[in-house]
Amino acid sequence: MSKVRRFKKFRKFIKDPNLFFYDMFRKRVFKEAEQTVREKTEIFVSSAVVDLDMVQKVGVQEYLRLTIGAGYGAEDGSDKNSLLVWSGHLYGLLDVVSLLKESLSMSVTIYTVNGSYNSRCGVGEKLDVRVVGGDLGSRPDFVLEMSNQFGVLYVLRIYQYDIDGDGLANVRSSSALIRKFQAKELDAIYSGAPLGCGYTTPVDAVYTWVSHADADWQALWASTYPSDKFDPDRYTSNDELRYSLRSLNKFAPWINRIFVVSNCSQPDWMKEHSKIVWIKHEEIFPAESMLPTFNSHAIEACLHRIPELSENFLYLNDDFVLNQPCLPRDFFDEIGRSVAYLEPYGMVDSKAGRDKSLDYLAAANNSKELLKTVFSGYEARCLHRHVPYALKKTILQEIEDKFPEVIELTRSAKRRSLSDVNVTSFFYHHFAFASGHAVKGELVSLIVRPNNVEKIVGKNAYKYKILCFNDGGGSATNEQYKKHTSNFFSRRLTESAAWER
Repeated sequence: MSKVRRFKKFRKFIKDPNLFFYDMFRKRVFKEAEQTVREKTEIFVSSAVVDLDMVQKVGVQEYLRLTIGAGYGAEDGSDKNSLLVWSGHLYGLLDVVSLLKESLSMSVTIYTVNGSYNSRCGVGEKLDVRVVGGDLGSRPDFVLEMSNQFGVLYVLRIYQYDIDGDGLANVRSSSALIRKFQAKELDAIYSGAPLGCGYTTPVDAVYTWVSHADADWQALWASTYPSDKFDPDRYTSNDELRYSLRSLNKFAPWINRIFVVSNCSQPDWMKEHSKIVWIKHEEIFPAESMLPTFNSHAIEACLHRIPELSENFLYLNDDFVLNQPCLPRDFFDEIGRSVAYLEPYGMVDSKAGRDKSLDYLAAANNSKELLKTVFSGYEARCLHRHVPYALKKTILQEIEDKFPEVIELTRSAKRRSLSDVNVTSFFYHHFAFASGHAVKGELVSLIVRPNNVEKIVGKNAYKYKILCFNDGGGSATNEQYKKHTSNFFSRRLTESAAWER
């Protein structure tokens, strides 16, 4: 013991003998308790047996919590797929995962959300606990994916915390709900009970979908535009909807219901399921004269009219894919404001943005000028990123009430028009932000195109939280691009959802 440390102890003894002996006793008790927990974990793991009946009854999350003393909801206090684990139990956790892997014939994938580390262990392969544990020992958190061919799927985000000699727990990750607390208070803080942060509010998801191969859709196009060919990049379906839905099932299981808005029949691979609601255009357009429509701006201007849609909802194009675990707080903040992920540059004010021949930029410019009539000092410059759009139904209705003529004009255009406004991808987010109903956010995302598809091949497959497989520039007929995307889907989203045949 150093002289400085001995002097501090002596001074503490002289100043308050009772506190000195209390602290010494507390540390001794804490060390004994720590040793007891470690021994219990080692006894369990050494038995090399998993109680499968218990796993089936309570789930892997609760099973891990009971066997290694984990806490629920590291980020928001309620999510049972994010576990808080003492760093001293890391190897015990991996040992339990290894036993579960062998008992349930599962594949296991472990990675960090920044893409710096990933490890995949297939069915029949042995998980090297010592090697993986050594790689993860200094990490603040990581994602653990476990699945098998029988439909078992668990995606857990593991947050590590350390304990000092005074029993104070320090969570390594800055995104944890509470970073410092007494270790004995773990269950009281991270028990999985909602903490009143607004996350109990239902959040639905909405898709718009079209398939050029649908016979009814082809008949509608031919009767409306008999002399025109459709753009394959805009209307071709490459099975993106199946994988986008799988990504919600895997990385956002908290989604309430999923509405698919379409003028096509359901794809053959989809079966009836209580979570999926198929919505025809006739159900949300206010006038029959507006149909049929092939204008995404028009359809998006009607989404808030979906029957029984929740107040807070996500709108996704079918080429959006979640690639990491997401929580409601990624899209709605603690008091219910929507989170807008805007591009970091002023596209609408750029030279390209002033090109009125580009329909999506014309719509943004129209929206920008319209916003100035309400918020005179506000400059709406940035487009929303190609990630799910967080929307509030009441705000969309307020926009329609303030600008009924413009909304009706957009809904009446059967193809994209230079007079459109793009409600869900631009107008809403700036209107909500300027009126105090939205906040700006940041996340790691990528628009995947033929010229950069290599970024999601290999070790970078886990780096991006949201991906958009954006069609354009002939991508619909680019066989190499389609091969790379197909390989990615089969690797990252191989697990079928309950609504698939």
